[in-house]
Amino acid sequence: MAFTTRKSLLAKVRSGDEVAWAEFYATYKPLILLIGDDHGLTYDEKQELIQKVMCEIFQKDIIGKYDPDNIPEDVVFKYDPAKGRFKHFFRKIVRNQAIKIYHKRKDHLSIDDENLPPIPTEDQWNASWDEEWKKHILNMALTELRGRVKPETFVAFEMYAMHRKTVEEVAEFLNISVSSVYTAKSRCITALKEIIKELEDK
Repeated sequence: MAFTTRKSLLAKVRSGDEVAWAEFYATYKPLILLIGDDHGLTYDEKQELIQKVMCEIFQKDIIGKYDPDNIPEDVVFKYDPAKGRFKHFFRKIVRNQAIKIYHKRKDHLSIDDENLPPIPTEDQWNASWDEEWKKHILNMALTELRGRVKPETFVAFEMYAMHRKTVEEVAEFLNISVSSVYTAKSRCITALKEIIKELEDK
């Protein structure tokens, strides 16, 4: 998903602006999947977690009424900033729904099953969430950065700073000077720090 307007999706959510379901779903579905992976949920359980979280977020009977990947644009989410930080609000919903899935799993398995993984403690859950949230913010920031700088500048930064190509390889590939590669990296890092600062849930 290319979300490259000046106002990031997370900033829109936190300010209480309406956000289209499709945009919200595409952005936060990967985060939920990563959390599910971290805590040993099966493929079907992760799909169930996504559905339950999204239904609670939107407070509508989304699943069953629409195809989750093709929700009409007029179905929107509007967060009330008075509820506190969105990061914490979202984490609580995901964790609560995951715990329900853990309990549901135990109801179908022997309570003595040694292969049954324990339900993560709150500290374990929070540590995992914080790590995945940081990755999520970085990915959003990189998407935003791509829309703020020239394509050549972003590619030079991506190849040199992220994929660890040598400055000479990048310069030759893009047919630019070595100094231009260094400039692109510096410009992008500065912009990326600013974007992450904008995105961070304070």
